[in-house]
Amino acid sequence: MSTEVKKKSTDLDIYKTKKLLELLKSKKGFHTELISLYIPHDRKLSDVTNHLKNEVSESQNIKSKLTRKNVLDSISTLKGQLVNIREVPENGLVMFSGAIPQNNTPGTEKNELYIVNPPEKVKTFRYHCASEFLLWPLEEMLNPKETYGLLVIGRAKSAVGYLRGNHVEVVREFTSGIHGKHRAGGQSQRRYERLIEEGEKRFYRRISEEINKLFLNIEDLNGIFIGGPGPSKEKFVNDESLDYRLRDKILDVVDLGYSGSEGIRALIDKIKEKIEDVKYIREKLVMQRFMKEISNDSGLATYGIEEVQKALNYGAVDTLILSEKLDSYRVKLECSNCGYVEFRNTREHELINLESIIQEESCPKCNSNNFNIIEKNSIIEELGEIAQTTGTDVEILSPETEEGEMLYSTFGGVVAILRYKLNY
Repeated sequence: MSTEVKKKSTDLDIYKTKKLLELLKSKKGFHTELISLYIPHDRKLSDVTNHLKNEVSESQNIKSKLTRKNVLDSISTLKGQLVNIREVPENGLVMFSGAIPQNNTPGTEKNELYIVNPPEKVKTFRYHCASEFLLWPLEEMLNPKETYGLLVIGRAKSAVGYLRGNHVEVVREFTSGIHGKHRAGGQSQRRYERLIEEGEKRFYRRISEEINKLFLNIEDLNGIFIGGPGPSKEKFVNDESLDYRLRDKILDVVDLGYSGSEGIRALIDKIKEKIEDVKYIREKLVMQRFMKEISNDSGLATYGIEEVQKALNYGAVDTLILSEKLDSYRVKLECSNCGYVEFRNTREHELINLESIIQEESCPKCNSNNFNIIEKNSIIEELGEIAQTTGTDVEILSPETEEGEMLYSTFGGVVAILRYKLNY
């Protein structure tokens, strides 16, 4: 059970990392004043600190006084943070520190620090100083790794595709051109059967050649599933024209009612219990659970920001399901004069407009002008963090899948499966 919770809770961490990457991409320095530091788990913190001390010595040689000051400040910030860390987390640590211009004028730079718990293990120690942060190693960690080859084999039509993360793609479809039934008898019948059999073999070998080219180039190929109607799929497997390295990755051969590209989704449906950890399958299964509770009118499903937040506050949510497409923010406003607090929901693109509106507003309680925005959180992060404190599983669905699109367009992107019925 604990393994399952750990796996699912990473959806929120991955979302936060994606949002941070978007922010970091917008950060540019005038010169080589932005430092990126990637620290693997097995790297001693004393070694990292010594490396930074050496960089301080090297930076003393920078000719520009302002650039030298900015680089030294960034290194000093990183060293200060490392003092507070007792050990490097299991996945390692990623830190960004740099002098970010507040406008286009040199001298307006302000040091900014960002610390990331990476979603995967940092494998290589990196110290990188440039006018932009080094982000590609972190971006690579977010790319889905698990990939499954999908083959649907039929005598007339076949197809090859793959499943990676929440993405399914049909790469190629093949047609054999083999004739169907015939009415010839005697020797003609045997000749036709032999020609058909030879045509089948050529067809399967043509498919194998293409699959060998496609799949041997995929580094993270976890396995291959083969399906199709009738005996065609077994004939394909028994032909042995598929490369031995790929044959070793065949996980199952299943019966289907379809051939060709329309059989790819039918194949996924047949094997879903064997690849539950793939995000595409997890998204399908969790939305099926939610829709079952809705259709049964069991009282164990709820949707909408207010209703779901209420259920979270009661600790009643078993699984929180959010759309990655959500761009809503919860804004906290407070009066520094009387302590009055208010919350408002707004869209991301309306945040700047709201800030200017609030500047013109007075406190509803004491009518002072000390009414300001003190906190801005995305709804995904706010609800996700409440969920984590109550042991709730968090699933964040991509809008690229049918289930993800339905979650957003039909239910507003915020739904929950409850542990028990709530009676308000």
